[in-house]
Amino acid sequence: MRGLTMLLRGRRDCCRRWVISLFRSPRFFFRGCTDEILFAITTKQVLERARKAETEAAALKTQLKSETTANKKTQRDMEHALSESTALSQKSEREYITLRDSLKAMTDGWKADTERLREEMTKREEKLQAEAEGMGRKYKRLVEELKSAKDGGAKDSVSSLRAEDEEIRVKIEEVFREESGALRK
Repeated sequence: MRGLTMLLRGRRDCCRRWVISLFRSPRFFFRGCTDEILFAITTKQVLERARKAETEAAALKTQLKSETTANKKTQRDMEHALSESTALSQKSEREYITLRDSLKAMTDGWKADTERLREEMTKREEKLQAEAEGMGRKYKRLVEELKSAKDGGAKDSVSSLRAEDEEIRVKIEEVFREESGALRK
């Protein structure tokens, strides 16, 4: 396979053989497998292309490494953010449950307090109403007693006044008789 020129015709697998034999010959010509285009590739050009390929491969390798590192860092950051958000979500959910239960307990307590207060107010109203009715009856009875005492007292007072008037008149008549009897004598 050494020689100044090498002509290859055929399939793509002959290209592979050509690449392998490329480094063995100092200069050669290659005729493409599918087209009849003639490529003139020198060893110098091949070495330049190989060096370029190696530098590109190294650059791509470092780029891959840096992108892999960046992706891993991004993934760690995202996992950290996910764990933080999960923890925050769980904390918020616990706080929500606690607040919900507290509010429920408070509303139940308020309902029980208002019901107790309502019952107490009803009992007090009934007690005050009973006291008011009792006071009303007592006042009515007192008014009736005062009326009857006034009527009875007026009758008594009129009769007592008549009796006093009679006594006073009798006394005045006696005093007048005595004085008139003393004047006659």
